Amino acid sequence: MPDMAEIRRSLLAAAESQDWLDAWPAVLGARVSLLQALAGLNEQQSRWRPPTGEGEAAWSAFELGLHVLAYSRNVLGIIEATAEGRTVPKDPMGTVAIEQHATFATVRRAVTAQSVLIAGLPERLTPAPNLEATVPHAVFGPLNCRGWFLFLRLHDMDHTRQIANLAQMPGIPRQA
Repeated sequence: MPDMAEIRRSLLAAAESQDWLDAWPAVLGARVSLLQALAGLNEQQSRWRPPTGEGEAAWSAFELGLHVLAYSRNVLGIIEATAEGRTVPKDPMGTVAIEQHATFATVRRAVTAQSVLIAGLPERLTPAPNLEATVPHAVFGPLNCRGWFLFLRLHDMDHTRQIANLAQMPGIPRQA
């Protein structure tokens, strides 16, 4: 189990020392890996749930996609607001997007579109953002705009592993 205090210290140190462009390759690399993991599943596989687990560990890839979509929208708003010195509320842990009549393909497409917005953050935000404004993370405490940007990488890596594990579980429908 990782030491959460050490992860927080690392996030805060990186947020102080890295600008948007320094952090961009790692953050976007993790997002691309997540998008590739989602792209590796079909509709039937995406709806399959593991036979055991609680909370997020019991989610299907479809539910994970909805979560990543909601999380991405919320964190994008947090990053933009705190960079300007404002705060906005953080959604509760485990929030999932409500997409009427969504298919896995439409959810993947929406996550990709949101990812394009995230990718463009360095061009839209000031190179000297407000680093005093923070929004609390449920586990890591108050994070500024760069801390939230860097945390996206950890969040995406966690869910990429989760999707990869789902794809390998016994019982998941196999590709036709």
